[in-house]
Amino acid sequence: MSLKKTYRNISFRIVIIYAVTSLLWFLFSDTLFQYFPDGNTTADIKSYIFIALSALLLLYLMKQLWSAQNDLLLKEYEDDLTGLQNRSSLQTTLSDFISNKEKFHLLFIDFDRFKMINDLYGHESGDSVLIQVSNRLRTNQYIKPQDVVARWVADEFIILLKNRTDDEIAIFIDDVFSDSAVPLQIYGKEIINSISIGSVQYPHDSTVASELLRFAEIAAEEAKKSVGSTHVPYRKHLSDLANRELYLEEGLKDALENNELLLNFQPQILTNTQEIIGLESLIRWKHDDQFISPGEFIPIAEKSGLIIKIGDFVLRETCKQIPIIEEVINKELLFSVNVSARQFYQMDYIARTKEILEETNIHPSKIVLEITESIIMEYTDFVIESLQELKDLGFQIAIDDFGTGYSSFKYLELLPVNMIKIDQSFTQSIHNVRTKAIVQSIISLGHNLKLKILAEGVENVLQVNCLKELDCHYLQGYFFSKPLSVENLLIEYKK
Repeated sequence: MSLKKTYRNISFRIVIIYAVTSLLWFLFSDTLFQYFPDGNTTADIKSYIFIALSALLLLYLMKQLWSAQNDLLLKEYEDDLTGLQNRSSLQTTLSDFISNKEKFHLLFIDFDRFKMINDLYGHESGDSVLIQVSNRLRTNQYIKPQDVVARWVADEFIILLKNRTDDEIAIFIDDVFSDSAVPLQIYGKEIINSISIGSVQYPHDSTVASELLRFAEIAAEEAKKSVGSTHVPYRKHLSDLANRELYLEEGLKDALENNELLLNFQPQILTNTQEIIGLESLIRWKHDDQFISPGEFIPIAEKSGLIIKIGDFVLRETCKQIPIIEEVINKELLFSVNVSARQFYQMDYIARTKEILEETNIHPSKIVLEITESIIMEYTDFVIESLQELKDLGFQIAIDDFGTGYSSFKYLELLPVNMIKIDQSFTQSIHNVRTKAIVQSIISLGHNLKLKILAEGVENVLQVNCLKELDCHYLQGYFFSKPLSVENLLIEYKK
């Protein structure tokens, strides 16, 4: 409710209450004073009492009005949840800073994967996290009285730092990252989460408030593409990237309906015999008569949430192709599909996955669900329980890009997985003595844990021979085959 409307409502109530009180007084005052002698004295007493009561009533009502006014002023300029300045107040303050031509830095702070916390633990837990984050920002040792900390929207915060050097900004950001590394508490569980920061300078980057906000947000989005807490200062080329991403995001929204998405399949080979034992499903997108790289559109799909529908599409189309491929190749195979973190953390992910397999009449044992190490880095209890449920249903579980994350060895013994896929960066550097030693350690670990090992990115005979020597079970890469359309796959492997 607006301040003006509230004033009008309270004023109307004052008039009504005053009128009713006056009416009651004149109706019943004679009864109250019936034992007083008639005359001017009684009339004067009645008048004095009426004036006193009226004054007290008006003072009380005015106090209510002032209290309501203060509450509304707070609500108009203060965020209800965190107590920080809200969006409206921040915009006013930002305009004032610009009007005063004061040099400042604007930092756009985005709490990574906040939606996953809401999905896993509920909105009350999400609110608790936002309160904890806002308190850390507000009480940071480098925040000065003239600075501003505001909640922009949802899990996004904005900080205005006046008259700071670039070195001071760097020190502040490092301190914010250090604070963010301290686990957050949710129902007795510790949650570690990264933040992304984009920054702009006034007047260097712009002198327009809306542009400063937009540029800082663009820089924060660029920071989110990196693993872990990252800061990206705004540069002009980022606007061009943002426009490209917006174009692709709009195209992705209609890609399924327009039949622009399709699958390719890359063979997985048994090391000793070089027989095909499985296929990995890989999504491709043909838009406006050109193929868009998965490395470009998958992150956009993740960010926008479109990856959930795309992931279901990949699984469903893979299941539809399984009987066709196996009949032509005349061999039973395993079919691997990638599962993104955004998909996996959906509360109905397992139910949807089961439904797709029932709909296509495919047994779960034919499907290998490939999860990335980023999925297992947090929310470990949830991940273990979910993976165990999937494994109990018959699915096989593989950890993709193994070796690129820091948590692999810590959780590997706890996770109900069947396979490790060695990241291609190790495969392609296996000629180096140190890299070969790492690969050998991974393979030995896999054997000891009775896990299958597949090496990705195999491109030459040297790599094949080296991985065979190290007793790696399976191989995948361009040396054997690039990803193929269904038609080309069937021609290549037809028996």
